This record gives sequence, structure tokens and C-alpha cells, in this order.
Amino acid sequence: MKNKIMTHVIAGYPTEIQCIKLLFSMQAAGVFAIEVQIPFSDPNADGPTIMKANDIALGNAMTTRKSFELIHRSREKGLTTPIYIMSYANKLFNFGIKNFCQESKRCHVTGLIIPDLPFDSPEYQELLTTCLDFGIELVPVLSPGMAPSRLNKYDINHQALLYLTSTRGITGKELAINTELLKLVKKIRSISSAQLALGFGIRTPKDVEKALKIADIAVIGSGVIEVIQTGGIVGANNYIKQLTGSTTS
Repeated sequence: MKNKIMTHVIAGYPTEIQCIKLLFSMQAAGVFAIEVQIPFSDPNADGPTIMKANDIALGNAMTTRKSFELIHRSREKGLTTPIYIMSYANKLFNFGIKNFCQESKRCHVTGLIIPDLPFDSPEYQELLTTCLDFGIELVPVLSPGMAPSRLNKYDINHQALLYLTSTRGITGKELAINTELLKLVKKIRSISSAQLALGFGIRTPKDVEKALKIADIAVIGSGVIEVIQTGGIVGANNYIKQLTGSTTS
């Protein structure tokens, strides 16, 4: 059985055409899902690797609307892998909640991940209502150290997927499976049957193995971008195959 891997791309990176090729390369490598990030000038949950990729995508004139068109063209060309759009709240609200959800549905997007929108905020609840109207999942982002009382206030029983960060702070750090994270996983497992996607710091097959001992899906973000920078799409394809278990390292 292949490892369940969710890979991360930035729409328009390294170029619009290469990004589409990368999506199909990831599909061919057997990833479980792809997280497509709408590029933003101030991605405060991201480390330097993904921040630089955001800057390059923005330099390629990639906008929110163009990001949706990139996904839509990929669907028309035969991309069937589930897609989760990752966007910062600023981009989403500027585009308009209803418009964002309409475009997501048109592009057959499975769900949205908004890392800087607390799941217990009024804005999140407003977005959740609209997502449900359009049949789009809204995936809450949970971090180690969060108070259990916050989880108790939010009904996660209806969730199909929950996104966990292995550590507090930004992406790109080393994988850290510590007591705080294990406590959070235990708490979630006790109240929800949702699949858990674990991200932040997962780069190697050993990292994937560790992550999948406590989560259902391993999210690879900075690691993919780093390989693209050095080995291009071919290098990324080989790298992802190793992580999914489609080939031996």
C-alpha cells in the first residue's frame, strides 16, 4: 500500500506551465491529495523556502483568479487527484467568500485550508457556512499546545479532515513529534474519526514513516519546493515517488 502523501505547490511556481506539469507529475507519483497555495505577499505561516516561491509566483503575475484558472485547466486536462486550496484569509476575503467557494466548486476542489483563520473565530464560522452550502470542506488547522477547551467549543465530528502542524510557528522546520503533539492527537482521536494530516518538517522517507505512525496523511511542503529548486520537475517526481513508496530510494 502506498503512503498517504499530500504534496504542496504554489500556483504559478516555478512558472504557470511548469506548475501544471508538476500537478500531473504528482498525480503520476501517486499522491493522495495536492495542496495548492494561492500566492500571497505576506505568508506568515510559511518559512523562507515557501516565502521565496510565493514571491516568484507573484512575480509571474499569478493572482487568485489566475490560480483558479490554473486548477480548472488542469482538471480539463485530466487531473483527478483531490485538491485542497491553501489561502491566507486576506486573499480569500478580498476575493469574496461566495466567489471563492463558487470558483472552488467549479474547479472540483475538495476543501479549503486557511492557516491564519482561527477555527473558533466568527469569520471562520461564516466561511464554514458558505463552504457547506457549496459542498466544500473547510479544514481547521490545529497546533500543539492549543488549549483542549478550544477543541471542546468546536464541533469537529463532522470533519472529514483535520490539519495538524507538528510544531508551533512556521513551515520548514525539522519534524518534531513531542509530548504536546501526541497529547493533541490523543485528544482528537477521542472525539473525532476524521483523517489527520500532519505537516511541517516532513522531508524524508523516515519522516513520513514517523508521521504516519500518529497521523493518516503526511504533508510535504518545503521539501518539495527545495527539490524543485535543485532538480526541477523530474527531481520532484522521483522524490515524491520515494515518499509515497512507489519506488525504492
